[in-house]
Amino acid sequence: MTTFVITSLLLHVISLAAILYLYQLLNKNAAPGEKIERLLKRYTNEMKEDNEQLLQRLQPLQTKTPKNPFRSELAQASEKLGEQEKGYAPPEPAEGNEARITPAAQVLRLARTGKNKQEIAKALSLGHGEVELLLKNQERR
Repeated sequence: MTTFVITSLLLHVISLAAILYLYQLLNKNAAPGEKIERLLKRYTNEMKEDNEQLLQRLQPLQTKTPKNPFRSELAQASEKLGEQEKGYAPPEPAEGNEARITPAAQVLRLARTGKNKQEIAKALSLGHGEVELLLKNQERR
């Protein structure tokens, strides 16, 4: 019976030592997160200080410059624009600058009109598998 009690006490001491060891390891692993947090706080504080210094440097420049330095230029430009608008004609589109409709868009347009896959393939000179693939891709979206 005494050997059982001694063995039990010994196992309890070993388990307590293991628990304490694991607890210390856990606390050491939590420290890097705190370090990162401190570094981020320090970095953001440095950025705030830099921004404040920049604002202090820019304030004298703002008082020296007029509120709207381009007002006279803007008035001149608007007068010229008003004169130009009287005789304005929109430009004609260039030849070769037409928008192309992709085969996928053509397949989808024909599918919306109610045509089946074979009719679409025949109308666009595409393979049946290609039409089916384009329609399946559109269904996924």
